[in-house]
Amino acid sequence: MDDELNISAEDVQRLSPNEQRELQMFIQSETQKSQISKNIHSLTETCFKKCITSSISNGKLAGKEETCMSNCVNRWYDSNLAVLKHLETLRASQ
Repeated sequence: MDDELNISAEDVQRLSPNEQRELQMFIQSETQKSQISKNIHSLTETCFKKCITSSISNGKLAGKEETCMSNCVNRWYDSNLAVLKHLETLRASQ
């Protein structure tokens, strides 16, 4: 089954200005969702490789693995927050 959708520039030009704005907003929203998904996947992979040292046979992490995962996620969050604050400061100073 081919799920690919091909939309030409001519197809977009036939849309009303309001429809074009809605399409642009939809594309931006989907791009943001995709980026968030990629970031979460990357975070999960990084923290998993760093923290999980045993096999997960009973569906639970070992105590130190759970703590490591929590710390890893929290540091990632703190880092991203610091970067965003710095970028906001730079933007405000322009």
